[in-house]
This record gives sequence, C-alpha cells and structure tokens, in this order.
Amino acid sequence: MAAMNPMQLIGLLRNGTNPRLLVQQMLQNTPMNPQMQGLVQMAQNGDQQSLQQYAEQYFRSQGKDFNTEMQNFMNMIGRRR
Repeated sequence: MAAMNPMQLIGLLRNGTNPRLLVQQMLQNTPMNPQMQGLVQMAQNGDQQSLQQYAEQYFRSQGKDFNTEMQNFMNMIGRRR
C-alpha cells in the first residue's frame, strides 16, 4: 500500500473501510521497533484492555485526556463510540 496522507486515511474510514484490515495492510511491509511490535501483537491477540491502557498512558503523557481525544477522533470519522 502506498503512503497516504491523513486526509486520505480519514476518507477511507468514513467510507466504511475496515480499520483493522487497513492497519494490517499498512503495517504488512513496515519495519517496526519493539514497542510497535508489542502493540501490533496486542491488537492481533484482541487485547483491547492493554491497548486502551497504552493509549490512556500515552495521552496522559501528552497532557491530554484519552476519552476526549477518542471522541474527537470518532466524530472526525463520523462514527459513534
């Protein structure tokens, strides 16, 4: 899959592209650092709780609220959480 800009990605998500398949295609031939490999493995194993904990910690480290950012993202792609 060729590199795409964020607006193309949002457009695909709005048009109903399966987010899981989209990410799998994007990561298929991408070299990953160990942290990213761990996140991908969590996703492949369906470990949503660990992924959410990681995201919450990440946003907290950036001085942001996970729930607010997730709602903003879901609104941007036109989906309800």
